[in-house]
Formats: sequence, structure tokens, C-alpha cells
Amino acid sequence: MSTRFTDPRAARAAARGEAERVRAEAESVRAETRRAVAEDAARRAREERAEREQRSRRRAAERRQRLASAGGWIGAHPTELLMSVIVVVPALLAWSAMAAYGVDIYGPLGGVLPLFSEGAMWAFAFSVHLARRQGRPTGWLHTGVWTFAAVNAALNFLHGFGASGVVTGLVMALVSVGGVVAHQLITAAPMRTRRSRAEREAARTARISQRRRVRMERDAVRRSVGELGADGSIRLRHAPGTVTLGRGPLGARRLRDAVVPGLPPNGSQRSEETDPGEQLAAEIGRWLSGESAPSEPAGTAKTDSATSTASDSGTTDELSELVARTRRAIEAGELNPRPSRRAVQRHLGIRATTAQEVLRALRGRGGDGRAEVAA
Repeated sequence: MSTRFTDPRAARAAARGEAERVRAEAESVRAETRRAVAEDAARRAREERAEREQRSRRRAAERRQRLASAGGWIGAHPTELLMSVIVVVPALLAWSAMAAYGVDIYGPLGGVLPLFSEGAMWAFAFSVHLARRQGRPTGWLHTGVWTFAAVNAALNFLHGFGASGVVTGLVMALVSVGGVVAHQLITAAPMRTRRSRAEREAARTARISQRRRVRMERDAVRRSVGELGADGSIRLRHAPGTVTLGRGPLGARRLRDAVVPGLPPNGSQRSEETDPGEQLAAEIGRWLSGESAPSEPAGTAKTDSATSTASDSGTTDELSELVARTRRAIEAGELNPRPSRRAVQRHLGIRATTAQEVLRALRGRGGDGRAEVAA
């Protein structure tokens, strides 16, 4: 049996050495931890400092921008800035005076009296401004502004008159409405450029023309006739022509037929029978052009349509076109099967002699004095 000898001193020394090594390692760990914590704190401090500096720079930039905007607005609106003093000062004076007057009449609760007099007036004034900017009508809003301005002036006059007399009442009344009058003149009045004299004259001529046109259209409706349809509806029919406005026996305006040089008298309301003067003029025209006058009364002679066309309407093609239009109008029911010269003249808008030739061409084809139309 073998025995092992252990030196107690050596064991204690080894234990002390091991303990020292453990303590050294723990100290090293603690030092590393402290260093990491210090570095993290320094990093956070740097980040917070950078963030504070960034916020400070941003606030400074915003202040500079606000100051620049305010300076730009002041530079662009010097008139509005000066006029605001005229608007605000009278409003403050009138508000305080009316509050005191309300307290004298109603007691402590009367201090809210300016909300009725001053407040209502200014509410309508600002509503006018907003409505004008949005393009909405402002007529009734203007009525509200001046109605409550009159109420406010009356209340302030009564206050000043009861306190010191007429002069004080007038001063307080004028001051109470001075602010809103200045506001309306500055913001609510329509702004437009001054027109030249030529533009004003042209606008005046256009208004006169429009009024005359409306009067003539109204009288044309009064003298129109109705065409009854199969469904019972009425269609107004008018006789085309050249007309003017005249006055009747009682002074009422009414349309009258007018003769204008260069325009055919296709709107005349005379008899449907052929005018002897027009018939004589047609015969003279044919005689001057080298043709013989018809031996039979107009509308009964069987004349050649080509010869008639060459004398009055100019060419055979033009007369043929007029005859075709007349025939289509008869087929459509716009003209009677035996139309008169006046009816053809009004429908085609031609001269009386040309209308007579159209009738001769129509009736000459039938041979019996009856227009040749489709059934």
C-alpha cells in the first residue's frame, strides 16, 4: 500500500494563486463592461447632441421662412396693412361703447350686446367677402350688411344722444359704421378695369340692339298664327319678311312692314292678288329685253317656260330649280295645290316677277291652268 504526501504550504500557495487569477479575470471583465457602458453613453450623448443641433437648425430655418413670408406679404400688401388700422380701430371703439351701453340697460349680461349689433354687421361683411371669392351671389348678403349697419348706427346714436347730445350721438354713429364701410370699399367692391370710350359705345349699341330685338320678337309672337297638329299641339307660324317697330293708334309698339332698298318685299302683308303695277313692271322689263308681252292675263297663258326664264330669272336652270322647290313644297303640304303668286314669292324669297314666271312654268306644264304636282 502506497501513500502520497501533500505539502500543505504548497496547496495553500496554489489556492492563493488560483484565487488571484480568478480575481484578475473578474476585474478585467468589470473593466471591459465599464468601458463598454462609457462608450455607449458617449455615443448616446453624441446622437442627442446632434439631434438637438438639427432641431435647432430646423427651428431657425422655419423662423427665417416665417419672417420672410411675413415680410413678403407686408411688401406686397402695404395698402391692406394700412387700411386694417382704419377697419380695426373704429370696430374696437364701437364695440367697447356698445358693451358699456348694454351694461347700463341690461346689467352685467348686457355686455354681450355688441355681439348683436357689431357682430351681426361684421358677420355679413365677411360673408360677402367669402362669397365673392367663391363666385357666389352676394345680393342678400349686402342687404344684411347695410341693414345691421343701420341698426348699429341707430343704437350708437341713441347712446351718444342720451349721454351728451346730438353731436356725440352723430360721432358715435359714424365711428360705429366707419370700419365696415372701409372694409366693403377695400374688399367687397367689384374690381374691373376701366373700359375705353370705343368699348363703352360698342356695349351701349349692343344693349340697344338687344332691347330692340326682344321687342320685335315679342310683337312677332303676338301677331303669329297657330298651326294645329294632329296631336292637338300648336306650332306658331310667322310670315317672313322685313319689318320695323312702329306705334299704333294708342301708342303701343307693333311691327310694321318695311321696304328696304336692295331687299325683296317678301314680308309684305298685302293682298294675294297680282299687283297691276308689278305686272306692268314685268311687261316693261320683258319689252326692254327684246321679248313680246304675253297676250293673255298672267297665270292663264300657256307660255314656254324656257323663254320666261331667260327674261326674268336669268337662266333656265335657275327657274327649273325654283319650279322644283315649289313642287316639293306643294307635295309636302307647305303650299296649296293652286298657290298664289304671293305665297310662292314668300316661300322662295324671290321677286314678284320671278314668282309669276314660276307659276307660269308650273301651270303651263298641266295645260289646263292647274299645277302639275304629285298626289
